[in-house]
Amino acid sequence: MPKIVSVNVLGFPEKDRRMIRNILSVAGNQEAVYKWTTENSEVADIFVVNADDPGAMLFWNEYRQNQPEATHILASTSPMLESDYVCIKRPLIASQLHGALTLHRAPTAPRQQKMDILRKCFLFRNFSTAHLEKIIAMARTVTLPGKYIIFEKASAGDEMLVVTSGRLQVSVADGDGREIVLGTVGVGEIVGEIAMLDGQGRSATAVTLEPCELLVIQRKDFMPFLEQNPKAAIDLIMVLALRLRLNTEQLAGLLDGS
Repeated sequence: MPKIVSVNVLGFPEKDRRMIRNILSVAGNQEAVYKWTTENSEVADIFVVNADDPGAMLFWNEYRQNQPEATHILASTSPMLESDYVCIKRPLIASQLHGALTLHRAPTAPRQQKMDILRKCFLFRNFSTAHLEKIIAMARTVTLPGKYIIFEKASAGDEMLVVTSGRLQVSVADGDGREIVLGTVGVGEIVGEIAMLDGQGRSATAVTLEPCELLVIQRKDFMPFLEQNPKAAIDLIMVLALRLRLNTEQLAGLLDGS
């Protein structure tokens, strides 16, 4: 017998509400059947909120305090990497909400698992346990559905992302606008560190290939951390120098073979 999962939808125009209702009707399976609630104040297992609607956000911010155990899905026209809740993009509700509905059953990586993942990260390979603890404390966990555009090339970049579950795709467009895939990023790998460190625009586009959990580390938190922890800053410089050396050697090898 599938579980009945109630869904409350806040702040969407009628066109989007019809779309969401249709998605709920086809998203059910042997584990769960999704039931649309009719009143904004009604108790629900999942809240889908239009984060671009100030009124809906005001109501939701007050009401969610009474239901901390509920799953909250925020839909916005721009990425919301500072949110602790599942995020989807409003223009892509049809392709993202179906996957986001299943994320409420996915557990967040525990602290020790995050520590183990950070230890494997190239960027943090020389960091001490104490410094890794500080990274975890400053990081925010965000859950994103598949096909979510995290950032686009040349967009502003104030955070770097550590993948704790799922996979991302990193790509650029050539002169004719064709997508060139640079590679995939899996658990324990980082994207966005270049723009986060130098404060410039993104060098590529990153998209989730499947539902992902990410640790988001903000520049406003990370740079003061480096200033207050010189040993960590030196460790980071050594790792970046190693990466530069490896890239230079790889480029030299390609030129020798041409």
